[in-house]
Amino acid sequence: MFTRLSEKLKYFHKPLFITLLKEITAWKFFPVFVSTFLVFSIVTIQYAESRQYTKKNSISDIDNVFELEVNRYEKELTVKRGETLSSILEDTGIRGDDISKIIKELTPIYNPRYLKQGQKIKLIMFKGKNSQYPFIELLRMEKQAGLEVRVSLRNGVYEAKTVTVKTISIKKTAEGTITDSLYTDASRAGLPDSAIMDFFHLCSFDVDFQRDIYSGDKFKVYYEDIMNRDGEIVSKGNIIFAQLDLSLRKEPLNIYRFKTDDGKTDFFNEKGTNVRKTLLKTPIYGARISSGYGRRTHPISGYSHIHRALDFAAPKNTPIMASGNGTVELAGWNNGYGKCVIIRHPNQYKTLYAHMNLYARGIRKGAKVKQGQVIGYVGTTGISTGYHLHYEVIFRGRKINPSTIKTPPERKLSETELKRFLSEKDITDSELKSFMLKNSPVSL
Repeated sequence: MFTRLSEKLKYFHKPLFITLLKEITAWKFFPVFVSTFLVFSIVTIQYAESRQYTKKNSISDIDNVFELEVNRYEKELTVKRGETLSSILEDTGIRGDDISKIIKELTPIYNPRYLKQGQKIKLIMFKGKNSQYPFIELLRMEKQAGLEVRVSLRNGVYEAKTVTVKTISIKKTAEGTITDSLYTDASRAGLPDSAIMDFFHLCSFDVDFQRDIYSGDKFKVYYEDIMNRDGEIVSKGNIIFAQLDLSLRKEPLNIYRFKTDDGKTDFFNEKGTNVRKTLLKTPIYGARISSGYGRRTHPISGYSHIHRALDFAAPKNTPIMASGNGTVELAGWNNGYGKCVIIRHPNQYKTLYAHMNLYARGIRKGAKVKQGQVIGYVGTTGISTGYHLHYEVIFRGRKINPSTIKTPPERKLSETELKRFLSEKDITDSELKSFMLKNSPVSL
């Protein structure tokens, strides 16, 4: 075919002939050209769809900051009273829809509503030279001692996770003799306020602070502060061991911290018995008993009758604690009791708290409360002659003396847990003894 075609075209201009011949030869490769074009088109479409999906789920205008000149910088923010995570991030200048995406990613592992005043938030931010808004590359904040929440920017998308961070335990002791009050003397010995309240709470199951403590009684607390990698104390006054040596008791009250097999930390005496019981003996701190359980003359009516409760005199708005875990059965006005809370506990117990000035937030009928949780504040509502808490304990429908009840402990260790507890107890005793010797003053 090409021979005949060549003979017919031999009279044509030679360069034109050569060009035409090359074009005819190129048709042999037409299928290859078509296949290559189709593959290129499919890849281009898929890439475009992928970019569109990423853009929908990425931070705003992220493409605009991929420049040669990007300014990266760090910020440390401290949560102030009334601030929210959203308002704090707004102050950094980032866009609102980016804030929403950060909070959306963060919420499944950390509720931003749990932010506390004084909590620190650390940011690594960047901004392109031609970008109108800055962006957050990394957000860090403490979730609890040893755990940190992080939100990072990866491939234009925010990702949140919880990270275990290295911490340092700084162990300390505080000991002394009670001359004024447990709080005053423990504070004077250097025990942090949080540890004093925990110490008071743990001893409240076995000790009546109105009747059992006398001048000359002794206390000792072995505790730790937790420091993070930035040198900040992230948890203060965590009790490891506590001792209250009372003249009325033959043996000191010893309390040890222990983590059970289910990962929960609780406190036990030297025999491995849980110190927590169904009810506290004292639901209010720092008050004095103004009227005991038994027969008395009513200060208003003048009649003699059995006073089936304890009255604790205390200043207005002194916090009142729930004596045990339970469910609020009543939170409202209750005739002569005034503003009153009744809590139903396990093992057929109920407790009543009367003459309150205010209820704590969230305290209403049906609400679940935990032992030691503040449920209200001291007042003088109802039939009352002064600021005090009227406290009743009801067992199987009968009012009993709160100062004499002996309720069962909340938790019993299994055989393997008890064996491990006793071993850890010996380690704590040895560690404390060594610590005390090392830090005892040397006489010259």
